[in-house]
Amino acid sequence: MLNQIPLQLISNFASIIIIAVLFYRYMQYKKNMDVIKGLEKLKISDELSQEDILFIKNNEDEYKLKLIKTESLIKFAKPLFILIVGLIFIAFPFAEALIHLNVVVVAFIFMQIDKIHKTNIYGLLYKLKKES
Repeated sequence: MLNQIPLQLISNFASIIIIAVLFYRYMQYKKNMDVIKGLEKLKISDELSQEDILFIKNNEDEYKLKLIKTESLIKFAKPLFILIVGLIFIAFPFAEALIHLNVVVVAFIFMQIDKIHKTNIYGLLYKLKKES
């Protein structure tokens, strides 16, 4: 059955799945940013409750750990991506290799965007924690 499905279709399907996950993560990021903007408004009007301060502290610690893990994963994945790209270019003719390369590129972009989101959220939470 695998011989009947073109490999290009599988790599394109994998890319589409990664893009769908990226879109879902973006929606989560937007929700988190809305919560943080609400907390900033409460901070400006000096209406932060103890629960809000505890929420900021806990989430700041959580996102600090998430950011460290994401940065470590990216450091690990870069050489792995280079190895995969090399294997793709060895295993396939140049034109086909470029078609399969899209999965690696989309995965790398996904990891970088995830890092940016976590960095932004952590930075804003850190700023709120420092000012509280």
